[in-house]
This record gives sequence, structure tokens and C-alpha cells, in this order.
Amino acid sequence: MRQNMLSERWGRRVARALVLGVSLGALSACDDLLDVELTHLLTEDAIAAASTAELQVMSAVALYECGASAFAWVALGHEDVLQSIAGVANTAHVWREEPVGGTCDLASGTQAWFDQIMGARQLISTDAAKLAPTGLGFVGVGTAEGVYDKLTDGRYQLGAAGERLAGIAAIYMAAALKHFGEYYCEGAIDNSEPITPDGFLGMSEDWITNRALGHVAAFGDFALPNGAALSAQNAALALRSQVRWARGNLAGADADAATVLGADPDFTFWVTREGGEQRRNKIRHAATESRFSGMLGPIDWWNSAAQAPNPATGQLWPATIPFTGYIFLGIQTEGETLGAGNVPIRWAELARTQAGDIVPLVDGSVEDTRVPHAYGNVQGPGLHENPTYYQNDAEDEPAASWRELTLIRAEYAHAQNDLQGAIDFVNVLRAFHSLPEIGGAYETALLGDATAVRAMILEEKRRELYSQQARYWSTKIQNTDMLWFPRRQGQTPGAGYNIQGGVRLAFPNDEYTTNPNFTALGDVTAVRGTFCDPAEAPQF
Repeated sequence: MRQNMLSERWGRRVARALVLGVSLGALSACDDLLDVELTHLLTEDAIAAASTAELQVMSAVALYECGASAFAWVALGHEDVLQSIAGVANTAHVWREEPVGGTCDLASGTQAWFDQIMGARQLISTDAAKLAPTGLGFVGVGTAEGVYDKLTDGRYQLGAAGERLAGIAAIYMAAALKHFGEYYCEGAIDNSEPITPDGFLGMSEDWITNRALGHVAAFGDFALPNGAALSAQNAALALRSQVRWARGNLAGADADAATVLGADPDFTFWVTREGGEQRRNKIRHAATESRFSGMLGPIDWWNSAAQAPNPATGQLWPATIPFTGYIFLGIQTEGETLGAGNVPIRWAELARTQAGDIVPLVDGSVEDTRVPHAYGNVQGPGLHENPTYYQNDAEDEPAASWRELTLIRAEYAHAQNDLQGAIDFVNVLRAFHSLPEIGGAYETALLGDATAVRAMILEEKRRELYSQQARYWSTKIQNTDMLWFPRRQGQTPGAGYNIQGGVRLAFPNDEYTTNPNFTALGDVTAVRGTFCDPAEAPQF
């Protein structure tokens, strides 16, 4: 059986679509993870017609975007922004070790994202030959039934228009594969052999380099439908920069970032949002409006001496976990954002007065306006800070932006021991936000301490990428020697929910019990997460 998702219109934003997702009940009745027939607007015969190609491509985009927005909300837990407070959505922010399946955003507390991102992938391509680039070491079993497959094998004869649609489809295929490579320990596609994180990332890079950019070259650069004059070429290169960064190829990531920034200094690739279920900005709706959670200050409640050490270093975490706390973040006059022990600098006390008034500190720090929040009731006990980065449910979410690309360039400069260059890239961001730039005695100290520059960049990414498509979660995964995950140790401080074991995620349990390539490995309960480096594996 095959998934069919059809959108209703084409425009600057991707239209509201039938992004119904896949129910867990339906999954249990099928051999394949997503081998499910969904309700749809067009019959199989109609989908075979080339005239529906545009609708099919945009359906895949809309499906991907719903999942990506829901994922970004849940990611705020892994990024140490939010803790679960209310009984509703009580596992949204507890450092999950597996993804949530089911229908995307049917209600305020719905967390599902996995089926949407995998479903978008399946709508675009199921062709094993396109999913197994030479040298990957995995054999797919799918047949070519996706819209991209039909656009490129002669079944859809659309000429130049087909090149454009194929380019769009390839970009979103790469985005879906990148998602699995960045955030999961292992997985599979259409009952394939196990795929490692780098295997997924390699497929994503292949789709960008050998497909998306090829179609853009054949058609000529064009504007994607999800942003005014957003260059498809720049979008593909920005995604490839993220992929190369995640693979440890900082030189390649820097080259792509430089190309995009040179062509479009204000570049942003959006996950587009609109009002209403399945099209709304999930962070805004669930975190800011519905208020199921509260923001975390510096994490000093974890009782580090009684908990497991950091598996990347073997060392116990300090009493206050470094690089944590999103409430009242501050910057000192010479641009410093970190104090002793890499605990972030604040400009106000963590606790407000009974009247809700802010109590400023007297250390001279100014507010870091990149991390806005407000005080109010949550659906649970007490008053808490809530994120206010987005102003309405229809606000688009940055998936790849000039700001992240600038920080990738800073990381590459640091890797080349160009500490001044790294500082200069960060100061570009500070100047844009009218925040104190790095200078004076602090700059002098940084120029003599590469480790401190690395810490400074990590904190800059934490603040700059706040509430943006899980980009800081990916950064945490790449830096487990310095950045904290609780690994199934303890409880959240507010409502006392049990912390789960997530760093990277394991695929849903169905994959390990129905895919013969996994069951052949033996004890499937022991297999989950084992394709990760131990420092990145979830703890079950």
C-alpha cells in the first residue's frame, strides 16, 4: 500500500493539506513502518496522471512541515528550554529516547512528528536505487512509486516544469533524510538494512549534490514556494552546509555557507506556518498559548554527585550544569556571555516578585533580547516563564538561516585556529541585534584560549538558535563532551516527571520488531540505539 497526501493550493506558503499522519493502530497492522493507505482526495488512477504532480510535491512539503514544527516544540526539552508541568503533553519535554508517531497536530497536546517526516520521504521517493548511493553499504527494498521517481523516469512528461518540481522534491527529500541523520542512532527505509546516522546524512548530501542542484542547474535557479524570492539553489546549499557540519566536514560546510551568504546575506529557509490545526506554528501554540510547560533556569536541581557521569568524558557534572538556563540571559559590556564554569551570565534574578516584577542584577549586564519570555500561569501549578519568540500561530519557523550559517563559519574559523575570525563572525550577529560586541579585555583573553572560544561559540549558538527547528539540539549531539543530557537520571523539578534517556533517538519500536534486518540481529530490545557512539546513545 502507498501513502497519498494531497494539498489544495500553491502559493507563497504551502497550503493547508491533508496531513493526517499514520495512526499507531494502523502501523501495528502493517509489515512496513509506513506501508499504510491514508484517506486522500485523488484515486490511485488520478495520482498516476502527470497533472497531479504539483499537488503531490506540495503535499509532501506540507507533510514534512507539520512534522518539523511539532518536532521543534518537543525539541525544546532536549535543548533545556522547557520542562513539562501540566498533565497534558506530559512527555513533551523529558528528553525522549524515541520519536512520537501518529497523526500530526490534531490537538494542542499532540506531539507526533515521525510519521510525517518519514511519510514525506516516502511520498517523494521509494526507489532503492536512489536511496542507496554507492559505498553506503545498505540495500533498500522499495520500488519507484514516489512523485520524484515518476518525474525523473519518464512516467511524467513535464519538460522544464518537471525539472522544477523535481528540484523542490529533492530538496525536501534531503531535509527529511538529514533529520534522521542528525537526531537518530539508526533507522531503516522500507524494510532496508539498518542505516547509521552518517548513512542517512550521506544519502541527504547525495540528494542535494547529485539531484537537487542538478535539477536547479537544468531549469535555472528559481524561487521556492515557501519564501519570497527564496533561491532554490541557496536553500539546497544551506541544507548541505548543515549536513556537512553534522558529518564533521567543517571545510565543506563553511564553503557552502560562504556561497549562500555571498549571494544572499539575509538568507532564511522557512518551515512555513498558517493558522489552524496541522498548519500552525506548534511552538507558539503549545508552548506560548496553551502553556503546558515552563522555562528552565540554570540546572542546579539535578544532584550531579548522585547521578551518572558524562559518558563522553567519564567526569561528574558540576553542581550547576554549564550552558543551561534560558531565563533572563544577559551580556556584559565587553560581550561576555559565560561566567565561571561556563554558567551563562544573567541580567536579572531568576525569581520575580509576588507582583511579577523583574528584579535586575547589579553586575552591569544587559538583556539578551534574542531569548524573549513572559511570566504567566501554565496548565498546572504555579506561575512560570514561557517562550515568546513567535508572535502568532501563522509565523514561519527558520529551518536554516544566515545566522546559523555565520556560526558554522565561526566554528570552521575556530577549527583552523583563526580565533580572531571566529570572534569576528560572532560580532556580525551581535551587531545585527544591537547587542554588546566582543572586545576589550575579554577579546584579548579569548585570543589566547581556543577552548574558551569554543565555549563562547556554543553559548552563542544556544542563544541565537533559540526556538528554531531543533538546531541547538543538533549542536548538543555534536558536543556531548561539553553539553548535558540527563540520560534517564532523576525527575523534572516542577511536576516531577521521570526524565527519559534521549540524546539521539531510536526509531519506533515497530521497526525493531517487524523489520527482518533488525530482528535478525537477535535481542531487539538490546539493539535499539546501539549504532550510536556510546556518548550519543539513548539510555533505556
